[in-house]
Amino acid sequence: MYPRPEHLSADGTDGPAITSDFYQTWVAAYGNVDPADADPRFLQKNTQEAANGVADLTGLSPLNDENNYYCVAAKDFEIDRGILRGVPWAARKDENGAFYTCSDGYRIYPVKQIKGNGKDKNVAYVNLTEKVDFTNEGRAHHTGFRVSKYQFSRTSPNGNNFSSVDLVLMRYAEIYMMRAEAKLRKGDNAAALADVNIVRTSRTARAPIPTALNSINLDILYRELGFEFYWEGLRRTNQIRFSHYEDSWTEKTDANVNNRLFPIPQVAIDGASNTPGYLEQNKGY
Repeated sequence: MYPRPEHLSADGTDGPAITSDFYQTWVAAYGNVDPADADPRFLQKNTQEAANGVADLTGLSPLNDENNYYCVAAKDFEIDRGILRGVPWAARKDENGAFYTCSDGYRIYPVKQIKGNGKDKNVAYVNLTEKVDFTNEGRAHHTGFRVSKYQFSRTSPNGNNFSSVDLVLMRYAEIYMMRAEAKLRKGDNAAALADVNIVRTSRTARAPIPTALNSINLDILYRELGFEFYWEGLRRTNQIRFSHYEDSWTEKTDANVNNRLFPIPQVAIDGASNTPGYLEQNKGY
């Protein structure tokens, strides 16, 4: 997907997939309601909403879909945000490397597979499916729901470098969730629930606004941390703190608690001191 159609040199993106295990936590939380219709943290529909009314993709061939697009000015174009499923939509380049345009901006098409040597190259749309693993079926190009959580730069000269997009180190919501966890572990469930619900229900920019929780425990708090901070680099430490790092998921089955710590490189041990045993290797390595 090319996120900024005005920049020909933009690389586009096809980021790593989330595990089906994590996706199913959303499904379990919202039951019969699609999480995209219940929680704005799951998905912000941008291209999907604009694509409404465009021809049905059923039976349509990417080899002959030139008229299956909608138009948008580059400054107004937004790829979907959050967990991406199904067929994504984005700008498309022609055989000369130029983006297709229309009178009022750029053409936005369903994304087709254009890379690789598989039988679906150029003749199939990228239709993202839930399953992802290391089997031949599970590692195919379309497998795994993707994540595109953050905006791409509008001021970068090429869509990539010198970005105006901030790098997230810590968010205000994380402070609330830290306090909620501290209160919950001390037994103050009511105060913890209040903090978690502030984070859940403070989003008013767009619907749907998640409903407030009626109760809280460590399992629910762990789930909410996943919903709020996925793709922000906190999951591993949260898994360890909530005793879930030794769980099994997707291709991970190891339950050795020693693997909570990484090995210390031998050069670091040797360089720390001339005194033998000054720096000891972590247990299990």
